[in-house]
Amino acid sequence: KENPACMRVSRAFSPLLSSRRRRDFLRSRATIHFLPTLVAPTPLPKLLRGMCNSDGDAPEEGYQSQASLQPGTLSQVATSSGKPVTIPGAPSNGDNIQGRLVIEDFVVSFDGYAYKHGKIAYVQGRAPSPLVLVHPNYAGCKQFDVDQAAFLARVGYVGVALDFYKENPDYTFADRNPDKAIAPVGTPNSLSKRHYRGAFNTMNDLLKRPKFLRALIAANLEKARQHPAAHKEYAASIGYCFGGQTILEQVRAGHKIQGVVSFHGLLQSYPLVNLFTSGQRRMTEEEYRSQVDTAPNNYNSQCKVLIENGDLDDHVPQSALDFWKKEMDEQNIDWRFNNHAQTPHGFALAPGVWSSRYVEAADRRSTLSMLSFFAELWPEFPQYEVECNACGTMLGQSITVKTRNSRL
Repeated sequence: KENPACMRVSRAFSPLLSSRRRRDFLRSRATIHFLPTLVAPTPLPKLLRGMCNSDGDAPEEGYQSQASLQPGTLSQVATSSGKPVTIPGAPSNGDNIQGRLVIEDFVVSFDGYAYKHGKIAYVQGRAPSPLVLVHPNYAGCKQFDVDQAAFLARVGYVGVALDFYKENPDYTFADRNPDKAIAPVGTPNSLSKRHYRGAFNTMNDLLKRPKFLRALIAANLEKARQHPAAHKEYAASIGYCFGGQTILEQVRAGHKIQGVVSFHGLLQSYPLVNLFTSGQRRMTEEEYRSQVDTAPNNYNSQCKVLIENGDLDDHVPQSALDFWKKEMDEQNIDWRFNNHAQTPHGFALAPGVWSSRYVEAADRRSTLSMLSFFAELWPEFPQYEVECNACGTMLGQSITVKTRNSRL
């Protein structure tokens, strides 16, 4: 009776518990051990809990890239008849192997700093194809984002993993998805603390500077369009978590893109206040307008919006959804909101990625939804069958694009 943890569990399982409170308890993802004595696992420091699944420990195993998304992998290209074929790989110009997946450095210099961890992926032998910018989650650009760009390249587009974060001694590239195996013995919480502190400080700094953030994204889009593999007009963006916020900033800024897709992304770009304290929360709309040097909105009303959301995502409450729908409707924007049952925040992040709450069914459905969305945006461009995405999710389906006006 004197153990507070036991008392909380007892109350949580009370037969008088309302369905709403029971749902909230399940959302907490608490781990309960039914032993003679309840022993709670050592938690992270309280100031780090509750943000984008930051209440978890480091992944037990590090993230592993899919073999099919490695540079040099052979992919399909289209022949003059329009039928896709895989070319075995006789070089045509030195290393220019038709059908080979290429991943190149994508360095963007902006405001006196070189963002050097971005990557651009494309398949040799294809005509210039639509760009798909991959906006990372709170942690910043990492191998998972590069692999998702490679997946999009194999499907038929030019994938670009974007790097928005400046490195500093407190948050380096290695901290974005650190491997538990490299942590000093006995210091897993220190690894977590460094990761979450560094990531959220960096993310929050960008949210407090929306003019800078929008300009940085625009600089990435402009540079990507200069690549010879990229179509000069057709482009879209996808984003995870924080990346869901940044793709919507592109819509608000009026960037010339045809569509955006959000995976468990937030709908407003409010910074956090009282960061890493018990009073931590998001700014209200009123606080945001009065305390932040906001950027003027010049909505791209022709940009279509697809939101893939987990129904158990506490970061997207009904009030935020209602506010967002009103915003989109007032600008006559074509949007779709897919809500996945029993699915938490982080469902489309691969196992081994920090803060992943991977749900295979939701990831498969949302990926196929994205591909169908792109086929609607750019019916002139075929899609090529790819077995799995960066999560390793077996798709089991592909999108067939039939058109008389091929751009190949």
